[in-house]
Parts: sequence; structure tokens; C-alpha cells
Amino acid sequence: MVENLDLKDKKILYELDINARQSYGSIAKKVGLSKNAVIYRTEQLTKSQVIKSSRAIIDFGKLGLIQFRIYLDLKNASPKKEEEIINFLCAKRIVTHVASVDGAYNLSATLITKNIAEMHELWDELFEKYVNYIEKRLLTILTRNYYYYRPYLKEAKENNFERQITTPIKPVEISSTDLEILKLLAKNARTPIVDISEKLKITPKTVIAHIKTLEKKKIIIGYGVNIDLSKLGYEMFRVSFILYRLTKEKLEEFQRYMMSHPNIIYDEEVVGGDDYEIEAHVKNISELRKIIEDLKSKFVDIIQDYKILHVYKEHKDLTLPEKI
Repeated sequence: MVENLDLKDKKILYELDINARQSYGSIAKKVGLSKNAVIYRTEQLTKSQVIKSSRAIIDFGKLGLIQFRIYLDLKNASPKKEEEIINFLCAKRIVTHVASVDGAYNLSATLITKNIAEMHELWDELFEKYVNYIEKRLLTILTRNYYYYRPYLKEAKENNFERQITTPIKPVEISSTDLEILKLLAKNARTPIVDISEKLKITPKTVIAHIKTLEKKKIIIGYGVNIDLSKLGYEMFRVSFILYRLTKEKLEEFQRYMMSHPNIIYDEEVVGGDDYEIEAHVKNISELRKIIEDLKSKFVDIIQDYKILHVYKEHKDLTLPEKI
């Protein structure tokens, strides 16, 4: 059910998505409300599950982790068997996201692992159990990933902010305390310093010092919120592109378009599948078609083909894998 939100509610969501750990007073100044009004509205947004959670945004490359994505096209799978495959994926501790999709595939899963061997182990087990129900499969590696917030929330015509959330794998040394803090903030970005202090049995001052170090090293690159798009009247789509006759200049122009469009939230470069993938939040397929037609008209010389996936149900959505 779509919630009846006004522009002030949406601006609060936008500000929380930019920095979920900023104070209510800071948000109040930016959206033109009192601090108490912001607290009340945020509580209502959380109570109604518009805000599903908040999380630290983490650069997995700095942790030495690899991001994979699996797409599966199922055949002869009853609803019960499909649910069994979904549950199999959700139970895996290296899987962070599982979704049902419409399009060339039926299921999508994101995996974050320390090495290819962990990925291979899951891959083998998946096909040992369900090979008779899988018509097609695709395995990709995410090599670059930018997040563009959600400018459509504040009814902006274009976006001016970007955040690179996947960089090449260059592990940075962190302590066991750093890792425990990451785990807590990945589940709830607004976890109070005092609560972290009590759980880890260290002083608040030490907690603050560790968080500042994680931010300085750009392991934590921001704090955002998970939003239930359906309650805003939006749907999630992924569009993957095969590009050709590509020059550095054309790629940069293509990327600038993605960054500036208010409804394009992520863009990703991948290895193993198509060349480029975006995530778009739109009110309906017609809005998405307009974006694609505009892209085709502006970049007809480099877009060879594209595929659309409608992400209509998320079954698992974590920031960090349960196994690190």
C-alpha cells in the first residue's frame, strides 16, 4: 500500500539517505522543520516500514571482498520448488541479497566472498541440487559501482551527488574491534555510540576513534537507509547494456548521464555478463521506457543491446555477509 507522504517526509528520507547518522537538528535545518517534527516524522516513517532499516555503506574492496551476482532462469519449477531455491540462497551466509525478478531471469542473488573458492562451493552445491530446474544462468563480478542517492525523493530534476561504493580490491588492515563496529553499523547506522560501547565493552571515546578511523580509511564511505519503494509508489528495475565501439570519452559521457538522471540510483560495471548495469526507481514501466528511449537517442552509436529486469520482491537484503 502506498503511504500518503508529503514533500517534507520525502526530503527527510533524502537527507537520511545522504547521511543516516546526521543529527535530527541538522536534518531539521535542511528541510525547514523543527527538530521535534523531524523526530516525529522519522518515527512514523519507521513505524509504517517506509524506512526498513539504516546501514553503513561499506567499500568491500577495502575489506578484500569480491562481489558476485547470480541470475537464474528457472524451468519446470513449481512455486514450492522456486521457494525452496530461494530459501537455499537466503540461508547461505555469503549471500547478501536475493530477489525475484521478471524478464530474462527469475531470480537474482548477490554474493560477497573473500575468494573465488567460496563462490565456487556455493555454485557447485546449487547445481548439484537444482540443475534440473535451471534453464539459464549468469554469473557476473561487480568491478565498479556508483550510488547516486535518490534525488527523485525531493522532486529534483537532476542529481549532483555520487558515491563510489565499490573500488578495486586493495585490503586495508583493520582490527577485530573495527570489524565488530562495522557489523553493528551495517545493521543499524544510527546505533548510538553508548550502545556500541556497552556491546563491545569498550569506552565511548574508543568507539568514536574507531569509527573515525574507518571513515578516514574510506572503509565506511557513508550511511544510508533502506526504503520500501512500494510504499512510495515506485518500482525497481535493472537494465543491463551491451556496449560497442566504445571510447573513453563516450563512456564518460554515458556515465555522466547516469549520474545526473534523478531516477537512476546505481550504475555498475561488470565482468562476465553485459558491460554495464543500472538500477532505476520509477513509478511504472512507461517511465522506464522514456529513460531507455532517451538513452538510445543520445547513445545510439554505443548501445548495441539491452535487457530489462523488474525486481518485484526482495527476500534477503543485507549490507555485510554473515560470513566475513
